[in-house]
Amino acid sequence: MIVERTKLNDTEKYIRNFITRPISIMTQLESKNSVRNDIQPPIEPEIGQLLAFLIRSYHAKTVLEIGTGNGYSTLWLQSALPPDGHITTIDSKRRLHDEAVKTFTESGTINQITALFGEAEKLIPALAQNKPESFDFIFQDAGKYLYPQLLDATVALLKPGGIIVADDTLFKVNDTIRENLGKHTHQYNEVVFADRRLFSTIVPIGHGLTLSLKVKP
Repeated sequence: MIVERTKLNDTEKYIRNFITRPISIMTQLESKNSVRNDIQPPIEPEIGQLLAFLIRSYHAKTVLEIGTGNGYSTLWLQSALPPDGHITTIDSKRRLHDEAVKTFTESGTINQITALFGEAEKLIPALAQNKPESFDFIFQDAGKYLYPQLLDATVALLKPGGIIVADDTLFKVNDTIRENLGKHTHQYNEVVFADRRLFSTIVPIGHGLTLSLKVKP
């Protein structure tokens, strides 16, 4: 389902005045994405800046992204990594996967990115079994119904002290168009706040970000 992009409010406009895109191709992607109706809206620049802030703050070197899209969010994540850092990103749509790989190549970021094509509900449990506690930081932006379904596997993949950030987790209260997706993100919020392995909070930016710190194995 493709949803029309909403107009910026004054707060969003104000914040974006301060944000510099760390990779030049990102400005081109934003311009193209704003008029496309064949993709889900990518993350907002202020969310990208926050993700980059968190990665830098926690000195994360290994990042997992679930839901590559056309690669715009991946570039925000990559921009915050140290030279020896690396991102693994997953998407189930071949067209978007190929588009993202082209973007990574053209932007010169491909050496720090492993783009996997496949269904997250198959790839994530397999990764969790084969490479537990492999990631410092996980960005969850897959199909919303997968959020609660994949939680145990994503926690297993996260190093102690690592962070999971889930996007669009306030759909239930701030987006009536996508209210049907909100039931899944609401369920996710319920389970992460009840999970003793995690310490969680919700930030009301964009359509909501749920941040979960892994405090116990």
